Amino acid sequence: MQSVRTDMSASQYQKAYTTYSQKVGKTSRVDELLNLGLLAFEAGDYQKSFSVLSDAERLAEERLTKSLSREAVALALSDKMGAYQGTVFDKAMLHYYRGLGFLAQKNLESATVEGRAIAHYLEVNARESKRTYKDDGFLQWYSGSLYDAFGQYNDAWISYKRAREIYADYYGVREPSFLCPVTYAAVRKVGVAESEQELLQQCPAADSIPSGWGRVIVLCEAGLAPPIREENIMLPIYKNDPHDFRDENEREHFAHDVALRRGHDYHQDSDVELDYLLRVALPYYAGDYSGTQIAQVVVKDATDREIPAELAQNIGGILRQDLADRQPVIIVRAITRALIKYGATKAAEAAGDKKNETLGAIFGAVVNAAGALTEAADVRSWETLPDRIYAADFRLPPGPHNLRAVFQDDLGGVVFRHDFPPVEVKSGDVVFLRARCMR
Repeated sequence: MQSVRTDMSASQYQKAYTTYSQKVGKTSRVDELLNLGLLAFEAGDYQKSFSVLSDAERLAEERLTKSLSREAVALALSDKMGAYQGTVFDKAMLHYYRGLGFLAQKNLESATVEGRAIAHYLEVNARESKRTYKDDGFLQWYSGSLYDAFGQYNDAWISYKRAREIYADYYGVREPSFLCPVTYAAVRKVGVAESEQELLQQCPAADSIPSGWGRVIVLCEAGLAPPIREENIMLPIYKNDPHDFRDENEREHFAHDVALRRGHDYHQDSDVELDYLLRVALPYYAGDYSGTQIAQVVVKDATDREIPAELAQNIGGILRQDLADRQPVIIVRAITRALIKYGATKAAEAAGDKKNETLGAIFGAVVNAAGALTEAADVRSWETLPDRIYAADFRLPPGPHNLRAVFQDDLGGVVFRHDFPPVEVKSGDVVFLRARCMR
């Protein structure tokens, strides 16, 4: 995957797509399908992208109800052996890219279907999820914008309203300044006078937009999402700890206790003596990883007038929080798995001891080595995603316009610029544009 990330960083999308396609072949892994689908999108192979992302969605849903045998293998060997389902965020974002693919093909109706799929999926997740990521302000706004473009103004208003509710406490991302005006515009079309007045008090300038102008949305994706890495940690098991367990619940309860020892130096005195160190492999995101150089984005027109593109989605932050939410369960599973393997090692030693002490030690060493080789963290992820998404949402008079997205670092230096083909703005219509900077 590193060579693919390198090609993407150099904006060599076709090369990255070809390399990855050859690597994964006709894969049935959800993470590989997600990465392949986005690479196909970046390379302009929209039909392949649609097909692959649909396969990823179907397989992810199927694997929500995994077979018990596959779960048993994952517990006994490693989480990497289990069926990867994709995260909740993955399943929402695949509709974002399918929607963009349909927009690139001028198929607004199909794009709006993807927007509706986002809204429905997030509605269900908001009711049922116990994790931090329950809903998504950016994707609700995106979904609402598709509804708006297709003339479904009531649905647009609902999505915009939901987006505004979410952004307040959403991964440190403030509500974009354009969200209140577009919500007001949708409410006016629906005709809810009370909500109109409330919104107008919050964003008075929304009422001054010239009638007859068109709406332009520019999505600016920056960088690469952080890859998941593996770390090995050692946890102390003491001689007075239980070594035999009546059932799985008792072993899992002990695993919880052992997990609390992480980050604490083990000690040895007359009361507590170290028996052995338990090695477990865990996934993590590197704290020093910087997914992008970009600190701000502006959209310029032919007169060099600047429209700020505001931070709308912190993907790196979402991914880190999602892993943090899952980490307690991951740690307990890893410790439980290590305890099972350690028990197998001791059983092998005991079986050998009945015949020969040396043979018992050899049996134990072989089983222990096999356990160590199979222990691996699950580092599968959709790592071709951008690290951040900036968005500009503004109005322009009807007619042709030349627009450019300028990606800048924290000193205002230009890192990358993308010149869009001439944009034809029509009265009352919505135009979607998208640019990606890999730096």
